[in-house]
Amino acid sequence: MLANKLFVSYGQKPIQMVQEILTHLNLAAIIPQGARVGLKPNLVVARPHHEGATTAPELVEGVILYLKSHGFDDIVIAEGSWIGDSTQRAFQVCGYTELAEKYGVELVDLQKDGFHTRKVDELELQICNEMENIDFLINLPVLKGHCQTKITCALKNLKGC
Repeated sequence: MLANKLFVSYGQKPIQMVQEILTHLNLAAIIPQGARVGLKPNLVVARPHHEGATTAPELVEGVILYLKSHGFDDIVIAEGSWIGDSTQRAFQVCGYTELAEKYGVELVDLQKDGFHTRKVDELELQICNEMENIDFLINLPVLKGHCQTKITCALKNLKGC
């Protein structure tokens, strides 16, 4: 098991870099065969990734290529942009509409999804219904500053789910 490990890759070829890390992790052995795999980028706003707020589509493309090369074809990109922006617009502006068409991957707008309540101890969480359909979720956050939490990364990226 690779618990408590951080893998870092430096370079200028994000598609290949992501595939190398996933191969090193042997991710395909962790995901159950036949699983519906959800990819959760950070598309909080409809702005290109080079401005620093959104996940580069090349990173997601690398994950898709890795998954498809290991027989995973039921892949969905699920996102809900912040309340002041449109997820559909973010999919388009950020390059995800084109990416989904290229690889036959479904785009799910979580802003338009219903939700159900789950209770964890005394905390009630409203969870998007699509999350019930996903067997394995891959979180693709952006490390950046945040007005409420000071930084945002993996956990904060799941807030919209």
